[in-house]
Amino acid sequence: MTRLAPPDSPVADQGWRLLIVGAGQRTVDVLLPALHRAMPTARVTAICDPDPAVAVRIAGLTQAGRLVDDVSVFAELDRALAAGPYQVAILACPHDLHQEATLRLTDAHIAVWKEKPYALTLQQAAQLAPRNVRVLAHRPHLQLLQIATDRMAAWGRLLSYRIRITRPTGDYTGTWRASAERAGGGAICDLGYHAFDLISRLTGGPSARPATVYAVTTGSPVHRPAVEVEESAHLTITHVDGCAGTVHLSRCEERADEIDLVTEQGRITISGDQSVLRITTPAGRTHHAEVTAADDDPWAAMLCHHAQTLGDTAVTAAEARIGIAATALMEAAYTSVRLGRPAHVASCAGAAPVTVPTLEGRAS
Repeated sequence: MTRLAPPDSPVADQGWRLLIVGAGQRTVDVLLPALHRAMPTARVTAICDPDPAVAVRIAGLTQAGRLVDDVSVFAELDRALAAGPYQVAILACPHDLHQEATLRLTDAHIAVWKEKPYALTLQQAAQLAPRNVRVLAHRPHLQLLQIATDRMAAWGRLLSYRIRITRPTGDYTGTWRASAERAGGGAICDLGYHAFDLISRLTGGPSARPATVYAVTTGSPVHRPAVEVEESAHLTITHVDGCAGTVHLSRCEERADEIDLVTEQGRITISGDQSVLRITTPAGRTHHAEVTAADDDPWAAMLCHHAQTLGDTAVTAAEARIGIAATALMEAAYTSVRLGRPAHVASCAGAAPVTVPTLEGRAS
């Protein structure tokens, strides 16, 4: 399991200079505090965001003691890059700007940790694959998923799965996330990426890869202001080895994070911070155990892991392969929506991992 770095750890002593590209509400309220918990001596040196209100907001955070240093705020990436150097850039700007910004940052020899998705298209994903790029995809139930995958290795192949990720999203009309052009999509691109990333890790071998996706979407419900992107989606995914899975996504329902995995010899059901494990013995007896996860601060744990492995090219390469596989699933889902029928998932044989990365990104 990933743990937070103690103050005297190599991670804490790096004193890295960080650049934040895109300082929306989640960056300010969630990401910056998590950065401080995970990397206490790393310095957010600069923030790049064209919104004039960002400079005022950052000044207020500094005055309130939530940012310990004076942070330079730039409206243009050119000026932010000129104020470098930086060891890491965290990219949280609108999706339509991700690709160009990522290429420019990595050209400047800066490691990029970007918000999901890895890329909007497979073509873009292939451009990023050889670069120092990782996706920030935290897992609110990482402990339980790690236990699940550890057990699955001994329980035979995966037969079926069910994933449900829903959120009670507020009104986001007037923001870039409501625009199909700027966001690249809605629930499939946003919530779905967590599912695609997980599926790619659990079924990473060529003999188990996803084969087809059938996606059905719905727009905004009548009680909400309409947006251009899909707000809910239901996906049925088949795999080349016969495994079948469903993924339900919604921005209009109460918060849920549910995963049900059925293998040849067992079943694992995760809901919130609870997990139920069932195993069938060769004699036909069924045993079950209930596990409760401790609060392991998933955002900080994710950032700490990336910091600890920043120079590990094998981890970055494994994450790139997962990013390509997840992008292939996402692209197939949108193709299915457009055509109104199941769509084939592009084979990523050339980018398939020789070893499948764990949930924390390590090769195994």
